[in-house]
Amino acid sequence: MVKRLALMSYLVTVLVTPLVWAQSPSHPFEALRGLERFNKSSSLSLDNTSQAADTLLSIKGVKIGDNVLLQAIKLAEQGGQLGRIRGGTRSEKIKFNFSQPYENTRLEQKVELYFDKYNGFIQQVTATYVLQNAYLSIVPIREQTLNAAVAKFGSPMTMQQAYDLSGQLNGEIEFDKFIQGIQSQLHPLGLEYFQKRNISRSSKWVKGDQDYALMHSGFDRCYLWHANAFNQILTFCFFDETSANPNSRGIELDLHDFPVSQQIKELGNPHTKPDISL
Repeated sequence: MVKRLALMSYLVTVLVTPLVWAQSPSHPFEALRGLERFNKSSSLSLDNTSQAADTLLSIKGVKIGDNVLLQAIKLAEQGGQLGRIRGGTRSEKIKFNFSQPYENTRLEQKVELYFDKYNGFIQQVTATYVLQNAYLSIVPIREQTLNAAVAKFGSPMTMQQAYDLSGQLNGEIEFDKFIQGIQSQLHPLGLEYFQKRNISRSSKWVKGDQDYALMHSGFDRCYLWHANAFNQILTFCFFDETSANPNSRGIELDLHDFPVSQQIKELGNPHTKPDISL
């Protein structure tokens, strides 16, 4: 009799549990000021970008064009702590903090999602690594993070590839010449991105680690990954140790996808009331 009751109790649990799950309350983020205006089931079709979903670069599983509410929930499930959301119903950025022990201090990772304020689709992702103890060198973290990026994305652009793209045979490559060499294949937003990187006459490409092309842009030193004819850009940036404080800058990964960003931009505000002609 006891076994029969136990079996009945088990079957009731198995049958009822799916109903409990189906009736479970929504995630707290869905009622959070700054995210509550979005629907986590909304998705962006990539039909107009000629890019396959499996070729898209990502940071911590987040891709350009993803639903910000859904990805916020996933980052929280990974252990991320949501920072303050500024702007309320006009917010355009959220931040998650991850922390782990490192020697006698902690390694902090800050992940920021920039999104379209009308539709909630992600337009830029950055991840920044810093040490709590600013007196410890960031160089070992930089080397470890670069190795992890190469393992995940493959090698960044090499100096030989930069020569081929610019038409130059050797030496440092001025940024102006590099832009001229790739301008015909750049998306307009991509061209705008590289022009912003070309902040002075000293902006250039030089040989970095393992023959990787190292961008000099102000104090920033960056390695670069690109895909689909520079439609996607991922940079790995840090400060030059001789020009600024590299520990305060930390290590930053920055992700863009220009055709997808353009598609998001063209969506506009779906709640705009149409003009009435009389």
